[in-house]
Amino acid sequence: MMIKPPLSLSRITSAVAFPAMIMAWAVAGLHLPAADLQGCRDERSYAVFDALFLQRNNASISRPVVVSSTAPSAAVLGAADPVSTIGTGARATYGSYGEEDLGWEVGYLGVYGMHAARAVSDPAGTLQAADPVFAQQTGLIDGFGAWMTNDSQINSLEANFVMHEYDGGFNRRSGRPWQRVDWYDGGHIDWLAGFRWANLYDTATLAIPPGASTTPSTYAAQATSNLFAAQLGTRGRLAFERWAFEGWMKIGIAGTALSQSQSLVDALSQTPFRRPTSSDTAGMGMIADMNLSAIYRLDDVWGLRVGYNLIWLTGVALAADQWDFSPNPAGGTALQGTGSVFLNGANLGLEARW
Repeated sequence: MMIKPPLSLSRITSAVAFPAMIMAWAVAGLHLPAADLQGCRDERSYAVFDALFLQRNNASISRPVVVSSTAPSAAVLGAADPVSTIGTGARATYGSYGEEDLGWEVGYLGVYGMHAARAVSDPAGTLQAADPVFAQQTGLIDGFGAWMTNDSQINSLEANFVMHEYDGGFNRRSGRPWQRVDWYDGGHIDWLAGFRWANLYDTATLAIPPGASTTPSTYAAQATSNLFAAQLGTRGRLAFERWAFEGWMKIGIAGTALSQSQSLVDALSQTPFRRPTSSDTAGMGMIADMNLSAIYRLDDVWGLRVGYNLIWLTGVALAADQWDFSPNPAGGTALQGTGSVFLNGANLGLEARW
């Protein structure tokens, strides 16, 4: 079985390149009055709060979930078919560069309400779970309709050491072209090293009302993935009077602790075919995080932020991957932990630097 790739490399590259081009054009064309902003200074502390609007790309194992009894080899509904809604969340970061440009920062990220659903119907009432024997034994059979839902949320905490390098601001003799721009206020590069924890909680439910029943038979699975990563990253920032542009890239290699549980409800029988089961395991994964933001500076301290994000988790357990359609009553204890989750979308927020 093949895992559906989150997104093609060309789409990811385009998502990063397009905002970068827009920012480059903006920098080339901007020459706003300086107002009362203080130029050529290096702020030592910072706090950032962003509201997040991210969409999850479903990367479940590509396999049939619902078929027709008249053509059991063709998928009517696949595990990777549902498309997630845009989830909302928040990101908060607080840090200090310290006295000798060796500082620290802590951060939180959370994304909630990522819901995906897909429903199919058949007037002939031939819909059933992927394996015919499993379908017969579990009441997931003879459906006029079938639907699948998938819900997930992500929480993450991180703490980093920060090595800060400030370029000194405007300098007519600099070898860097942007430092020779009259309205350049200053820029820096931060090198990050630290620890990151991320938790993915994922649930999936398959429902098929058997025959004319108004109560569906259901197959539900829950999966939890905890990633514990050693993280490295870099962040760059350029400030031009009222505008600043910032981007970062962070990547962490993680050890994972994975668990899953599942249960079946048969609308036709009071005796469950398979009692609730669960399992857990450990493995390896990755956390990658990229952001590109533009900041409109309201005054010397406050700024409005808008940007674009890419977040990628690998080596995780996805709920839909845990479904076991084998006719074995003792099944459902294996854990599939090779899934991945890709998120992309916008951020909008405030920052303070002082």
